[in-house]
Amino acid sequence: MTRLKLLQWIGGGVVLVAIIAFFLMPYVWIVASSFKQQSAIFADMRPLSWRTFIPSQPTVENIVNLFRLRGVGRALVNSAVVSICQVAGTLVLCTLAAYGLTRIRFRGANIVFALVLMTFLLPLESLMVPLYITVSGLRLQDTLVGVFIPWVASPFGLFLLRGAFEELPRELDEAARIDGAGHFRIFWSIVLPNVRTALATLSLVTFLFSWNAFLWPLVVLSSPRNAVIQIAVAQSVAPGQLPNWGETFAGVTVATVPLIILFLFLQRFFVRGIAMTGVKG
Repeated sequence: MTRLKLLQWIGGGVVLVAIIAFFLMPYVWIVASSFKQQSAIFADMRPLSWRTFIPSQPTVENIVNLFRLRGVGRALVNSAVVSICQVAGTLVLCTLAAYGLTRIRFRGANIVFALVLMTFLLPLESLMVPLYITVSGLRLQDTLVGVFIPWVASPFGLFLLRGAFEELPRELDEAARIDGAGHFRIFWSIVLPNVRTALATLSLVTFLFSWNAFLWPLVVLSSPRNAVIQIAVAQSVAPGQLPNWGETFAGVTVATVPLIILFLFLQRFFVRGIAMTGVKG
């Protein structure tokens, strides 16, 4: 290895470590602070030292208080139910829509697809009032169903799956029809098994969106027993009281752990699926 290549290798490593540290250090500080008392959090902030990122006297009191006093355990279950149901509904609706737009030829298919994509231009805030009126009319306000049901029709999901379905050779469909297969058999036995990467990507993205949702659940939910994890963490501070930052950071940590675990298991599908949205084979 020449000296120039060695310097490039070292420089690239230093830059990579700096980027990783830049993104990870705030989260490391949050996790460390969740195991500290309130006074220790402020005492260890200045000057920066190993105590800032590693608790010298760790305690689980903040996490215990979250589950005993703040109802975080029930909120985690509520978030899991909402996210799983939204993923299931999105997969069913988007796979059927993508199949119809790619495998069933009809006039105006591209116009329908373009109209669906145009909904990307609508900001979330502009949808709050009409969505709430609709959900209230269906008597779904303050229910977990009302949290996820407006979002199962995902324009991103249709965009992702339509591209994946278009990549499949139509010769597979023709061969199946010769054997007597109908649309349902082609959809279930041929198309879906060949787009598993796209389905895994859509599942992960939808789960992340649903789990991290805050504004819509805050609008549609009113009772503490139906609160999702993001609302439970935000409302862990009682009105008129100073925030307990240890409990707040503990809530952030608890809310993030399921996402990290899920992403670690599905990251290869996520990267490949996102690449599929912009690359045509």
